[in-house]
Amino acid sequence: MRYQWRGLPVRRTQPVPYGQRNLPAVVIPLFIAVAILGYVVGHARSGGETSKPLRTAKGAHVLIEYPIGWKPAASSTQIPGLAIEHPQLIVPRAPHASAGLIVGTLAGGELGPLPRRFISGLSRLPQTTVVNLLEVQAYRYTGFSGPGLGEPLTVFVIPNPGGSPTALACYAPAQGSPYMRECEAAVSGVTVVDQSQAYQLAPEPGYAATISASISSLDRLRVSLTRELQPHVSPERAQQLATQLGDGFALAAASLSKLEGSAAVQPLQAALVSSTQRARDGYTALAGAAGERNATGYAAAQERIAAAESDVDRALEDFVLLGYGPALQGATGSKP
Repeated sequence: MRYQWRGLPVRRTQPVPYGQRNLPAVVIPLFIAVAILGYVVGHARSGGETSKPLRTAKGAHVLIEYPIGWKPAASSTQIPGLAIEHPQLIVPRAPHASAGLIVGTLAGGELGPLPRRFISGLSRLPQTTVVNLLEVQAYRYTGFSGPGLGEPLTVFVIPNPGGSPTALACYAPAQGSPYMRECEAAVSGVTVVDQSQAYQLAPEPGYAATISASISSLDRLRVSLTRELQPHVSPERAQQLATQLGDGFALAAASLSKLEGSAAVQPLQAALVSSTQRARDGYTALAGAAGERNATGYAAAQERIAAAESDVDRALEDFVLLGYGPALQGATGSKP
């Protein structure tokens, strides 16, 4: 199991103008602030290099305007490991620019904004912010690290409940290059044409605080008890430890199930509750097998626990991708 939860970040959901990204974050104790970027389209299109004439392209569920120095490409490209369906590529006209904008959709049915298969191939979770576009909010991801992801990459995801999310990916030779700025400015003014968003994506402070408290308490219990729950422990002590762990997961599941989150988090909350309940059931079975000296039942319960706790990990990672927490790096746990 790979989570040692250390608190979820909270930030008041005030829109931040695009030109003020470096304002100091307000840090709430025990929480890492989530920077919420506000893309002010009027600012992006008034004066300077962003006042160049624009052209419009349609891709996925959006219309996007791009500077005249860019053009749709006849061929397409893909981000390693990230399957963008029906991609449209827009690139600078300058030869050998090594930059571009990919517009397309992601496969539906995922609990998190980014596909689980893509996330599992990364060496760490990307940095997450929630941004205000022209009409909707989107998740903005940077700091990707994984096979084939050498160039700076920024991926925006616009959720589409019940359908395929829209993905807009900017890549350039450097994160602060003019090409990256032009690409992100184009994304800031995107117009959604085939989908609507009736809820806010920005993390809710009270909701984040409750999840943080529940998971932190569970994690402390698990770290302290699983160190002792080893093969050499007596059956009586194994039964006692497994019972305590089962009670801890039961308490976390009960606390999480009472939460009333926004539409953006409800499916993921349900998955987290389900995985903690299955972990509780696994530890209950482990305690029973230990009391009965049933080695076969004990091994089967261990497998159930491992699968459930792995699902807890994945759910927590997806909460990170919703802007609710720092990346889970280097956290390890031992199997019972």
